[in-house]
Amino acid sequence: MEDNVKKILIAYSGGLDTSCMLHWLKKKYNAEIYAYCADISGMSAAEKNKIIRKGLSTGAKKVIVEDLRNEFMQDYVFPSLKADAVYDGEYFMSTAIGRPLIAKRLAAVAKKYGIKIVAHGCTGKGNDQVRFETGLYSLLKGVEVLAPLRFWEFRTREEEVDYAKKNKIPISSGSKKYSLDENIWGVAIECGRLEDPSTPPPSDAWQWTGGKLRKKESEITVSFREGCPVALSGRTLAPVELVAKLNALGAAYKIGRADMIESRVVGIKSREIYEAPAAKILNMAHFDLERMVLDRETLHYKEKLAKDFALLIYNGRWFSPLRRALSAFVDETQKNVTGSVTMILHPYAAQIISRTSPNSIYSKSLATYAKGDKFDRSLAEGFIKLSCLDIAKRS
Repeated sequence: MEDNVKKILIAYSGGLDTSCMLHWLKKKYNAEIYAYCADISGMSAAEKNKIIRKGLSTGAKKVIVEDLRNEFMQDYVFPSLKADAVYDGEYFMSTAIGRPLIAKRLAAVAKKYGIKIVAHGCTGKGNDQVRFETGLYSLLKGVEVLAPLRFWEFRTREEEVDYAKKNKIPISSGSKKYSLDENIWGVAIECGRLEDPSTPPPSDAWQWTGGKLRKKESEITVSFREGCPVALSGRTLAPVELVAKLNALGAAYKIGRADMIESRVVGIKSREIYEAPAAKILNMAHFDLERMVLDRETLHYKEKLAKDFALLIYNGRWFSPLRRALSAFVDETQKNVTGSVTMILHPYAAQIISRTSPNSIYSKSLATYAKGDKFDRSLAEGFIKLSCLDIAKRS
C-alpha cells in the first residue's frame, strides 16, 4: 500500500490495540482515520461518549458507534440457535457470530464515506482476522484490508503501552489479566494463567458467573414461535431483553460455563473459557422442542447439519452460498417449532421437566403401555423383517 492515502476505516473498540492502531495508521500513512465501533453488548450512553471522545482525541476524523443488538439477535444469533449450531459441542460462538455483522457494517460505512481501505486490530494467530477479512472480501468489491498487528514493530503489550504513553494516547490504568470479548450472547476469556491447560481456571477469570452461587431452585418456561424464543415464563419479551434476563438468571446458577481446548481456524490449539448462560438454556429448550415436533429423519439430518452450520460460522463463512442454503433448510424445519419448554435451574445445571406444542407429533395413545393403547403390534413383525432384509441375506 502507498505511504500516502486519503482515508482508512478501522474497526475500533477503544482498547489498547485499536487505540495504538488508530494513531499509528494516521502517522504512517498520513491518512484520515474513520473509527467504527459496533455495540452488540449494550453500552451505556456514558460508555459510548467515552469511546467517541477517546477516538477523536487519538486522532480520528470521525468516530461512529452503532447499537446493533437487535439486528445481532434477529439476523445472526437466532438463525444460529435455530440451527442448533455449537462448535465442538460446547462453544455457542458468541464472538464468531458477531464478526459477520461487524464486517457488514464496516462495508456499509466504507461505501458511505468512499473508503477503500479497512483495518482491524486482530492478531496474526487468531480466528477473528479470518472472519473479518472473509466478510469484508465477500461484501466490498476492491477493498484493501490492513492488519497492523501482523506487521507493525510492536511485539508485546508492554511495547504498545510505551507507545501510547509516548504519544499521549489515553489508556486504562493497570494491566489486564485476561483477553476478553463480550457481547449479549456470551463472553470469551483467554490468555494469562489460562494458557496452562493443566490448571483450573482462576476464580477471577469468570466474568459473568463468578458471583455468589444461588442454591434455591428456580422454575422457568421458555416459549418459542417458529424456532425463535419469544416469551419467558408467560411474559412476551423482545429478543435483547429476553436474552439479558436469561443471562442474569443463568449466571446466578453458574450455568453456561465451558472450559475447552479449541481448534482454531489457523491450525493451533488454544485454551479458552466461555460463559453463555442464556445460550445454554435456550439451546437446551429449543432442541427439546424440536424432538417433539420434528419427524425422526428430519431431526437426525438436522443434527448432522448443525455441525456444518457451526463450522461455517466459526470459520468466518457466514456470507457463503452454502450458509445461505443451509439457513433456508433450517427455516423450513422451524415452521412447526412452536411451543413451550419448562425447566428447573439448579447450581451449574438446567433440567427440562416438561414441554408442550400445538404441533406435537407425540401420541400418548401410541406410546402408552397402559389402557388406551392403540398401537397395532401385528405390524411389528413385517416391519422388522423388511428393515433388516439386507443384513439377513448376508447371514
